[in-house]
Amino acid sequence: MLQVVNLTKVYKSKHGADTRALDGVTLQFPEKGMVFLLGKSGSGKSTLLNVCGGLDNPTSGEIIVKGRSSKNFSQSDFDSYRNTFIGFIFQEYNILNEFSVEDNIALALELQGKSKDKKAIAKLLEDVDLGGFAKRKPNTLSGGQKQRIAIARALVKNPEIIMADEPTGALDSNTGRQVFDTLKKLSQDKLVLVVSHDREFAEQYGDRIIELKDGKILSDVSKTQQQQQALTQNVSTLGNVLSLKKGSELTSEDFEQIKTFLKNAPADVVIASGEKEVKNFKKASRINDAGEQEVFADTDESTLGTKAYTKEDSKFIRSKLPGRHAAKIGLSGMKNKPFRLFFTVLLCTVAFVMFGLLSTLNFYNSERTFRETLTLAAPEYLRADKQYQATVTWYSYGEEGNSYVNFFPAKFSPEDINQLKELTGDRLFGTVDVYLSLSTRNTSQYWAPQIGMVGHLPEGHVLRDRITGEYPDQANEIVLSSYFADLTVACQIYDAEGRTIEITNPQELIGQKIALDGTTYTVTGLFDCGPVDGKFDSLKDSSNRNESLQMELTQYLANGLFQFAFVEESQLQTLSGRFENYWKNEPYSYHALTCDAVLPGEAADFPQWSNAHYLKQSDAKSTWIYHSVSGKTAPSEGEAIVTAPTYYNALQTLIYQKINLVQEGKEEWTQESEDEVQSLYTLVEACNVLAYGRRWEETEDGKGEEILLTEAEKEVYRQKLAVFEAENAANLSIAFQLFNNSNQSSFGEEYRCSIIGFYDVGDEYQEYLILSDSQADALWNEQKTQIESYEEWSSDYVEPADAIYEYLYLPYDQTEAQKDLYWEMYNAEDFEENGTRISLVGSFVEDLRRADSIIKTLATVFLYVGLVLLAFAVLLFSNFIATSISQKKREIGILRAVGARSFDVFKIFFSESFFIAALCSVLALVGCFVICHFINLRLTESIGASLVVFGIPSVAVLLGVALLTAVISTFLPVYKAAKKKPVDSIRAI
Repeated sequence: MLQVVNLTKVYKSKHGADTRALDGVTLQFPEKGMVFLLGKSGSGKSTLLNVCGGLDNPTSGEIIVKGRSSKNFSQSDFDSYRNTFIGFIFQEYNILNEFSVEDNIALALELQGKSKDKKAIAKLLEDVDLGGFAKRKPNTLSGGQKQRIAIARALVKNPEIIMADEPTGALDSNTGRQVFDTLKKLSQDKLVLVVSHDREFAEQYGDRIIELKDGKILSDVSKTQQQQQALTQNVSTLGNVLSLKKGSELTSEDFEQIKTFLKNAPADVVIASGEKEVKNFKKASRINDAGEQEVFADTDESTLGTKAYTKEDSKFIRSKLPGRHAAKIGLSGMKNKPFRLFFTVLLCTVAFVMFGLLSTLNFYNSERTFRETLTLAAPEYLRADKQYQATVTWYSYGEEGNSYVNFFPAKFSPEDINQLKELTGDRLFGTVDVYLSLSTRNTSQYWAPQIGMVGHLPEGHVLRDRITGEYPDQANEIVLSSYFADLTVACQIYDAEGRTIEITNPQELIGQKIALDGTTYTVTGLFDCGPVDGKFDSLKDSSNRNESLQMELTQYLANGLFQFAFVEESQLQTLSGRFENYWKNEPYSYHALTCDAVLPGEAADFPQWSNAHYLKQSDAKSTWIYHSVSGKTAPSEGEAIVTAPTYYNALQTLIYQKINLVQEGKEEWTQESEDEVQSLYTLVEACNVLAYGRRWEETEDGKGEEILLTEAEKEVYRQKLAVFEAENAANLSIAFQLFNNSNQSSFGEEYRCSIIGFYDVGDEYQEYLILSDSQADALWNEQKTQIESYEEWSSDYVEPADAIYEYLYLPYDQTEAQKDLYWEMYNAEDFEENGTRISLVGSFVEDLRRADSIIKTLATVFLYVGLVLLAFAVLLFSNFIATSISQKKREIGILRAVGARSFDVFKIFFSESFFIAALCSVLALVGCFVICHFINLRLTESIGASLVVFGIPSVAVLLGVALLTAVISTFLPVYKAAKKKPVDSIRAI
């Protein structure tokens, strides 16, 4: 059954000579019988047993088991070979203290994938005189009882070979004999290999004795029966033993043979005739009743014969350690490492939380959040804008550099509105973005006296039903929101003439003339925009300075229709005017000048101011109110249009010159002179107020305030200046020189242009010099060669001439079709064939986009932090398992000896790490739910929807990461431990 051929085992030494434990050993063992391996310490007997049992691998040579050679065996094959054919019995019993006697014995069966056979185990316990011990724990047994449990464990799987290494070394002689008696009985059907140092037991029980020395076979003898040799009819010999037949009458010949025997005896001769004495002598001399003596002779292996084996005979059973046993062994030592366990659980929990949140953020569904927000917030309208693509090119000193594509605002045309109405419904309307402020004494943060959007509602629009009064049908008529009307009641406002309007009811505002940014509007109606949320009422108290709540109110007002106004369509076209191509096509921020208003007959005096810019006439804002002083409406080459402050300041300088002339030319100061000077000072005042469209008015608190001029007031002041302008303004001109912002210096030649008119700038105090397109282009071509870096824009998009709407307000009726459309607009990235795209805008959308950005940032942070923490967790986890492995060397050695594979060892420690990972997962799940709830509270206050949902996919990812961590953390130390040969694990016991 078992053969070894040329076995050599060499132990490598780091220092000194190598040790040759086995040196070319070749043996053939019988199918059954009891074979002893004897020898002094270091002779190689235990090494031979370990190699034969698959606990150690030979350096060279092979083991042949039922005709199957070990040359190509993996470690797993050796384990399976041991699990299938070998039952090991060790000096130290090697039974698992965590298991009962019954479970210790059943372990060998269960490793073979068989069920726990309680009847067979009970019978085995009876056979080893341990009946009734099945439920006992090993720590309640004596040494002999433990060894018999080990024998029962070796026998329960009915192995064909039993290998015992010093099985009686830890037992007294009587108990040792009991063990050998048991093994002897087993050898009748099995091959029993015993490593021992006791020759007496070997000769008494052994069928074969193999003695080793220095790794070689010193002797190999087998037990045989020696027959008596008859000397006479009554006398026979058996070696050095002389035997006489009972009751025989000795002849002279018999006596002669006796004398010869005695004469040749090498030592004293004892003659015994008592029945007891003879029986004891025979027993001691191993002589049976037939007169045959047991003796050892050189083994003749040829007499053992050979047997043919099939593949089925040599098939191995791969071990399968039950999960409950793996868990029981794995979890048994956790209580021994509480502090290490605490820190491992803590760090792993934090790492798992990071990955749980990471998965949650990665599973974040922007579309789901968008739709949920629409459903919960239910806004009346959504705002959309239109954009077009343009190529932005960088230049340096006029030389072209890098280019990139950007997008810029475009206007909606009536055609756009008609197309979208088919998708969204008739409630859609267009607006322009304005900032029309009302001059008022604001009493608190609650009231915002400005209009942000102005729109036009076509005839029949449903929103007209929410208007009290009439819809405007003429320019400079306006419908204000009910919020704005309430403001006029709560705050002190002024009419177009600058007089205080006393209003006690919002309806009284209808019919009033008010000034919005210097333009007089007649209020024809009030639009019901709905009530303001009551949570902002505290801001009505002027002492309340809650800036956070004020910011929320500002956003709230902008999201609704509170700061809306509606006008007649022609007025909307006027309000929509702006630089048609401003900040496009050419970098006007670099169009810098130093300017000096030139009075008649005077030379230029540089620089008077250096913050001026020049514009093409075609790029001027159509909302600027133009005033001609020459009869021309557009500048030609050498002509310019200036701002009202520039024009009136120049006139003011001329007036002061006149005053000086009057004062200096009068030898005698008369009342006429006084009247003339006072008249000129009246003109100075007119220039002051017309320059910026404001007048100063004293207030009750003595501080005073600026009041916007009404059109009527402006006309009065203009009439005062009319005569002076007619006589002096026609000869005004302006001189300018190009300016380099980089080094803050002027360059190039001096230019002079006649002033043909001026325009009102309102609140825009930047000085713009409007030139003819050709002259502005020429100036730019000269100026750009001096600029270190600047950009220019180019695009094929041509805006329709009737496009006036900057924003569209899209109705939301909570239909799925609208949700689909608005999601496309919210998520719009690509441009249509005409080079434009329509996108949702506004604070509602910005909040969502900001949330998207925050979530992406958090996902990145959690990813990197989670990876770092996970790496530490795996290292700490692995160290924890490595410590467990070190503390469970005994259990590992026992299992390997019984026949467990490396995978079974892995299952033990994986069960330990799995328990820890499961505990960390539960804690991490709780942590993720709490943190996600906190994130939602912080990020969704203004959105009204849950941004991060820790759902089933996130739970699955977290559990997957936990499982992966457990596997990796277990695999690394177990792989290292599994690389050890089984014999090394057993030696560690």
